[in-house]
Amino acid sequence: MFKRVLEHFFNIRGTRKVDTEFYPDPVSSRGKDDFPARARGLVFNEIDKCTGCGDCARACPTSCIEVDSHIKERNNRPWVSKFDIDFSNCVFCGLCVDVCEPNSLIQTKEVQAAVFDKKDLKMSFGRGEL
Repeated sequence: MFKRVLEHFFNIRGTRKVDTEFYPDPVSSRGKDDFPARARGLVFNEIDKCTGCGDCARACPTSCIEVDSHIKERNNRPWVSKFDIDFSNCVFCGLCVDVCEPNSLIQTKEVQAAVFDKKDLKMSFGRGEL
């Protein structure tokens, strides 16, 4: 065994294999279609369905969801002015999706959320102030 380790590191026979795989490798990297059906990726909110009830924020174990809503005076429909998810705190447990009554929250199969600044991991889905 020791002999094989030396051959590998010092390339004695000139047959050293490349051990580094480049990212993303088009041959072996997994795409969105390769994930299992119940894979839990980034959370997305369809704001048109959202009622702003806040059940998702209460169910979240890391408190990474902030919801602020008002009742619209014209038609007594809820207006979700703020719906922010901080993915730097999210553990992708799916509890928020499970308790969402109007089914506005879904977990996508998107798992890539790499950013240079941690502040960019906060996603806003709200409609803004009236």
